[in-house]
Amino acid sequence: MVLGGGAIGLEMAQAFSRFGTQVTVFEAADRLLALEEPESGDLIAGVFRTEGIALHTGAAVEHVSHDDGRFAVKAGTVTVEADRLLVATGRKPNIGGLGLDTVGVDASGRSLSPDEHMRVADGVYAIGDIAGHGAFTHMSMYQAKIATDHVLGNDNPGAEYHAVPRVTFTDPEVGAVGLTEKQAKDQGLQIATSVSEIPSSSRGWIHKTGNEGFIKLVADTDRGILVGATSAGPTGGEVLSMLTLAVHERTPITRLRQMIYAYPTFHRAVEDALSRL
Repeated sequence: MVLGGGAIGLEMAQAFSRFGTQVTVFEAADRLLALEEPESGDLIAGVFRTEGIALHTGAAVEHVSHDDGRFAVKAGTVTVEADRLLVATGRKPNIGGLGLDTVGVDASGRSLSPDEHMRVADGVYAIGDIAGHGAFTHMSMYQAKIATDHVLGNDNPGAEYHAVPRVTFTDPEVGAVGLTEKQAKDQGLQIATSVSEIPSSSRGWIHKTGNEGFIKLVADTDRGILVGATSAGPTGGEVLSMLTLAVHERTPITRLRQMIYAYPTFHRAVEDALSRL
């Protein structure tokens, strides 16, 4: 059993399933990958069910017991037993015992608030999970470079977080960057969205089995740029790179439409999605 339908829970659930283990996933939210686009959760749910992985969404776990070598999990009217239990319901940095109060840093929250050069106090820097901008390895590496440059006196404009990429390494992969449709609306942006299905693309048709996926674009219509995108599919994390660049550089949508997209690649679905905006 896996508690948690986020990236880590789903990656591990599919891995154990493909090793031959019967797997059940419990997720308290109404859908999988609750922080991503609804289409992403629907995509993975469909694939998992086809592969025989049992899913319980909207299922807040009320009780866990362990007896005679087996676990039992109760969520509402559902009770499931299993040999092993994986808890993937989130984590938070343990920052309370670092003594940060001795240098005037408030460590009472879930994370710290460094400036654009990753400083939380004079001579004190914070990077990675503790900095509150996503628990990603690539975020730690990005912030480490910024902090190091500042310590060494190298020119660096500082951290930007409007184009943070993230990938859930299930099969299909789910890559995303920037804002989801809901997040963009919550910020009051005037937006347009479009979706292009991977199976309908030339490369998706050639790929056949295992071609599930889509491209979703979120555009700020006032500025004519992309503020978010999702690339889900057999190479979703790789296709995401061009979308990350577009969101990071605020490339005009008109310019993106003028590009040449190699045929037949999964990237062609991005061109199709642009034409649908």
